[in-house]
Amino acid sequence: MARECIEKYLAEHTSKYIGKYRCHSSVQTKKFEHKFRYYILDSQFRDINVFLTIDYSGEEIIPTFSVELHEQEQEYIIKDALNKIIYDSHYKTILHCHVIAHFIETHQKETLLEPLDYRNILDYLEYHNGTNQETVDQFYSFLMPYLNRLIYNKNYKKFMDSITLLLDKILYEYEWDGTTAKYLDTQYQYHLYYFREIIRIVYANLDKFYKETKEQLLEAIWRLCKLQRFAFAIMTDFGSLVLSHYHITLDIFHYINKRAKDEHYQSIVLPYMEAIFNSDDEAFKDACKDVIRFVMNDMLTFANHDLQIAIGNSIVLDVGYQLLIDLFSQDYNTFVFVCFPISTFPEEYRCTIKKELEKAIRFYAARMEHDEYRLTSFEQVANINRLLMENYREDYRSE
Repeated sequence: MARECIEKYLAEHTSKYIGKYRCHSSVQTKKFEHKFRYYILDSQFRDINVFLTIDYSGEEIIPTFSVELHEQEQEYIIKDALNKIIYDSHYKTILHCHVIAHFIETHQKETLLEPLDYRNILDYLEYHNGTNQETVDQFYSFLMPYLNRLIYNKNYKKFMDSITLLLDKILYEYEWDGTTAKYLDTQYQYHLYYFREIIRIVYANLDKFYKETKEQLLEAIWRLCKLQRFAFAIMTDFGSLVLSHYHITLDIFHYINKRAKDEHYQSIVLPYMEAIFNSDDEAFKDACKDVIRFVMNDMLTFANHDLQIAIGNSIVLDVGYQLLIDLFSQDYNTFVFVCFPISTFPEEYRCTIKKELEKAIRFYAARMEHDEYRLTSFEQVANINRLLMENYREDYRSE
């Protein structure tokens, strides 16, 4: 009955409207009742929450909102919530909704639950305590012992089910518009440390995971590749996993390339790893330049970009500062030195950077003679002049 009334509602309420609100978390309160927390960020990047209770115990869906929204938005939220209920119904659970709070309070690590139970624990913690590092740390105090027990018991299928459900929960990137900039809304940054640990576990048992859960493993790797910021934030361990076994690596690359082609998706992650795998120095430098371009775009677009700065800095420390100079020489984009200030470069690069800036200013000065390039060239000339005056003022005075 419950499944039928959900499917009936979804069939009767078809729409191409995409709502503004996004799902934050949910808890099951009765056998056929869920509570959901949806939210948006306002122009000041403050949370605005809406709570939805869905009763699907009878012949009709009974939704109750904490605040009134316009009809299309309410319908979008209801359908999104119902689809999540249907998706979760494909997985078993042991932990009854009425005892989940007691289970968390008593911290019964020795009790083995089902994969969905642990995802439900994360939802419960976030619903009541919000999404923050403390909440995530508490969640992993349950999940990590469970994953280790699954490895000990050689239950690789349940391990990958747990990871799949976790990725469903945390792999998202929402862009919210502010008054002067955008905000990139994610939660995977809270999970970086633990995902490195999980990847190390998989790495140590990769041949067994590949043998017993090949499709799930390849799909999880593809999903991580699509979240490029997340992938590069864990690249040391993620790259080691992907590149560790020659024949498995070939299968991974084949799978990712096929999925990328099918979905018309351009990834900066795959060229980076393929260049390492093939020991192709030139391809590796080109891939690193694409990563820096990606980082620069984020730094100029989003108000929050600490993770991207860390990714960019790790690439520069790995490859060297000459990479940034070569990128500027290739693109003549002054934002290279806005995102990576000249003052942070070692002293031996200062003279080379100055020469490259002077070459660039001559290039843009010549382009200003053409109407179609005049405005953009003027902006770049102004930026270069500012960089020269800020970083080489004393040099010009002595001249």
